[in-house]
Amino acid sequence: MPHPFAPGTGRRLPRPWWWIAPTIAVVLALCAVLIPQDRKEPARATPAVTPLPAATAGEICSTGENRYPSQPVDSGRYLINPNEWNATGGLCISATDGGTGFRVTRSGIGPASLTDPDRGPGAYPHISTQLQPGTGPLPIAVDNLRYATSSWRTTQVDGGVYNVSYDVWYSTSRTSCSFTESAELMIWLRGNGKTPFGRQTGDLQVGGTSYHVYEAPKKSSHTLITYEMATGTTSVTDLDLRAFTRDAAQRGYVPAGSYLCAVQAGFEIWDGGAGLSSDSFSFQAAAGQPSGAITSALPGLCLDSRVAGDPAAIGTGTCDGTPAQSWTMGDDGSIGQGGRCVEDPELGFPVLTGCTARPDQRWRVTATGQLANRDTGRCIENPGAAPAGAGQVRMRPCEARTGQEWHPPA
Repeated sequence: MPHPFAPGTGRRLPRPWWWIAPTIAVVLALCAVLIPQDRKEPARATPAVTPLPAATAGEICSTGENRYPSQPVDSGRYLINPNEWNATGGLCISATDGGTGFRVTRSGIGPASLTDPDRGPGAYPHISTQLQPGTGPLPIAVDNLRYATSSWRTTQVDGGVYNVSYDVWYSTSRTSCSFTESAELMIWLRGNGKTPFGRQTGDLQVGGTSYHVYEAPKKSSHTLITYEMATGTTSVTDLDLRAFTRDAAQRGYVPAGSYLCAVQAGFEIWDGGAGLSSDSFSFQAAAGQPSGAITSALPGLCLDSRVAGDPAAIGTGTCDGTPAQSWTMGDDGSIGQGGRCVEDPELGFPVLTGCTARPDQRWRVTATGQLANRDTGRCIENPGAAPAGAGQVRMRPCEARTGQEWHPPA
């Protein structure tokens, strides 16, 4: 069939261009309806965040110019800080007693003021150990941490969204504590409307209290592990931070060779928070492994390396404070003295010999005070009162008897 617009004898002449205009209009209208198009959402109005009024006498408030103002308390031993790190609404705190107490007096933290809701809370008002090396007991190498304990008492409110938590930091450098790079360990005493970030991987018992363990994904040198108390509380006494540190290290969240560099206690706030208060806080830590006498439950007797005629034997003697009765309890479970370690060679009695990494030189203190060998499962037993000098101890199946109860150095 000839094309209708081709010129030639007996064929129709071309029609004017406007002849097809109605058809083009219909086609364009159909395309507009049938062909998917990228739709643009109308611009949303950003809720206005009204800043808090200026600080009143005695208040410390975050501002646009300074989000992290701090104030020394307790004669400079600690710092308090409103720490509004992820919000713009403002937060004010005040010292309450001239000691270690502080209170959240005003809060503009809420969903509309969060800078990035995916990053976490808007603020963490807290009390902290001093951050400059040499102004307190920290930093201390994790491998040489003799003890680290804290007591904390709080007043909490019913409204708002927040948690009550410790924030413990570990640095790979002795001279700095970088919060963007350091390993972070949190201990939640209570979550009010929030649960910890990460995957729950089990539970940990510390001081007879159960904690749920949450491990966050490891994406950089800054790692996060959280221990949430199974039953919330307002206070803790002599909380063993060393126990949490050791567990986090075993899980790979506190790197080997790192330093405990800061301990903080406060409230992570997503919404509200006014009225929360930290009523009292204390922290104690020391370097070095626990050393001293290992006393027997049998009165007046201590573990002793002086056994007549056998320099490798271990016995008991009247407690006298001499070096022969001073023992070091290592993080690895060793019990040592003068470069030698206690070993269970399965001869019926322990010996003092060169330190190795073998399991038969690893011990644990049971809940009833026994010194149990991790390899053989047997316990050191005191045979009873000894004559002058020392009486040799022996290895026996672990039983709840006085001769197997010992009190290692704290």
